[in-house]
Amino acid sequence: MSPSIPLLALLAAASPSASPPETSVSIRALLDRGHPRAPDLDRVGTWLGTDRPLLLRGALKGRVVLLDFWTSGCVNCLHALPVLRAVEERFGGQPFQVVGIHSGKFDAEKEVQAVAEAMARHGIEHPVGTDSDFVLWEQYAIHGWPTSVLVDARGYAVAWFRGEPELGQLTAWIQAALDDGRERGALAQGPPDFQRPSTRDTGPLAFPGKVLALTGGGLAVADSGHHRVLVLDGTGRLVRAIGWGLEGFADGPADTAAFRYPQGLAERAGMLYVADTGNHAVRRVDLASGRVETVAGTGQKAEGPLHPAADARTAALRSPWDVVFVGDTLWIAMAGAHQLWRLDVTTGALSPGAGNGREGLDDGPLADATFAQPSGLATDGRVLYVADSEASALRRVDPGAGTVKTLAGEGLFEFGLKDGALGKARFQHPLGLALAGPVLWVSDTFNGAVRRVSLGDGQVSTVARALGQPGGLTLSSGRLVVADTDHHRLVAVDPATGALSPLVLAGVAPPAVRGMVEHPVLSTRALPLQHVEDAAVASTGAALVLEVRLPPGHTFTAGAPQRVDLSIGGRSTPVQLETAGDVLRTSAPVSPLKTPSDAVYSVALFYCQDGRGSVCLVDRRRLLSRLTPTDGGPDRATVHYRPTPPRPGS
Repeated sequence: MSPSIPLLALLAAASPSASPPETSVSIRALLDRGHPRAPDLDRVGTWLGTDRPLLLRGALKGRVVLLDFWTSGCVNCLHALPVLRAVEERFGGQPFQVVGIHSGKFDAEKEVQAVAEAMARHGIEHPVGTDSDFVLWEQYAIHGWPTSVLVDARGYAVAWFRGEPELGQLTAWIQAALDDGRERGALAQGPPDFQRPSTRDTGPLAFPGKVLALTGGGLAVADSGHHRVLVLDGTGRLVRAIGWGLEGFADGPADTAAFRYPQGLAERAGMLYVADTGNHAVRRVDLASGRVETVAGTGQKAEGPLHPAADARTAALRSPWDVVFVGDTLWIAMAGAHQLWRLDVTTGALSPGAGNGREGLDDGPLADATFAQPSGLATDGRVLYVADSEASALRRVDPGAGTVKTLAGEGLFEFGLKDGALGKARFQHPLGLALAGPVLWVSDTFNGAVRRVSLGDGQVSTVARALGQPGGLTLSSGRLVVADTDHHRLVAVDPATGALSPLVLAGVAPPAVRGMVEHPVLSTRALPLQHVEDAAVASTGAALVLEVRLPPGHTFTAGAPQRVDLSIGGRSTPVQLETAGDVLRTSAPVSPLKTPSDAVYSVALFYCQDGRGSVCLVDRRRLLSRLTPTDGGPDRATVHYRPTPPRPGS
């Protein structure tokens, strides 16, 4: 007899995921233990991303299912998404399915439309069921976000994974559950049958995050959902788009550089600094030329505490969300680390600024204070003001005095919409700040509001409502310009009356490559892996080169969006890409390796024959090269690939 549902909480607490097994054999042994029948998903409030309910006794029957309990305001939940995408890709076409269960923390997160917008904003393609009343949360004995639960092909809950999931561990458990279901004859054929809704066009902007008034006039806009930064003049006319519109991590000219969900912006000496949140990096843009370079971060998420570095480009970061200058120091709101960090832009050195890394709301000395997902910054040139979003708090950081003080907010679960005295006021997940003399303007995101904080008399008032989870705001020509994120627009707010007027943009259009890449002809996710030559690399780190050489008579199409993404050991890795005639080369850093790892290239290449200038041929591939670390091995390794054009008439 299998354990009953009342025992599920006890078994969850003793889940083997707390001490991950080392081998698939030990996982299989754990699968043979008694496990509780997984509660079905018939208590889901609303299903999103699917045309039908997905029940364990219905469409999911005979499939291995990974339930991801998440909430959209949680940065750790966002960190889990690339791992979930990786396992979806790894087990594509098999009887396996990721299902999100959205158990919202904040009131605004629980609205169905808000969940749908969060899915679109973060590129969540797997189906999601809403659990606003925490029914499934309780049934599955969940205690925090994010938590994943693995359900085997027979419908038993076999493992809980708490916190940000680890790809290797998750992959091993899923593979073992598939093998177990196959041996028992319980495994269905293929993935569940359901239809995903079509993608909605957002228009010229897609989920704009932050916005910044530039010193020479005009605005810089983080067009986050389009993975680019826009520079506008004072009339709203496009001056330059920086980033070619596909998520990636590439430096270089404006039209080939790539970002991933950029957010915060800061300007200094003709340079625009960008918190490239999804790449866990800080980028610098030359406003005169549009050229992009990385000044901090490796493109990979730090898996533990952050560390100071003499060269910030060697330091792994965790979701930098906003940036602001105090002198030569760029302060970084490191949302994923619950800290503030400092980048000296003259030396390139990275050092801790405030916060000990524990999530909380504690004041005190800089090194002892705690933050909870700091996501917005403003300064008067001496002190910093911080939108501490997960605590729905406003904080004041005084680097000179070495102190952190809470101005508003009382805890991680104290939030709302309340005006009046600053100490008693309530906010709900604020993300953006702008300072004008004695007035601090707040983008109160989950309240859909703009709030005014008078620092002189300590009074808070609500100036505007009915915005769509606004992410940032700035003062420009006597008006507040707000990134109305979920409404995909910029709006001007009259500071005196609160009247809203959408900004009219001229010359701004969605990225030209976006529609092409969303077309099935360019999607590589479902393609099988094609094994190419393996490579030995130095165990202390190396450079990995992919060389693509076209057959005689063919050249890469000038101006076409050649795309090469690389993951090493399941982690996204930055790629430098160059093309010249019939040769394309990418170079990528390989971090020190202890064990062999898989390097997977996802490529979409455009090339033509006899010098014709149109896109004649498209080559899509997922290339697998196994990397073997060796003491004293080469510090540079090259992998070769040659496309094979289709035969005429094929």
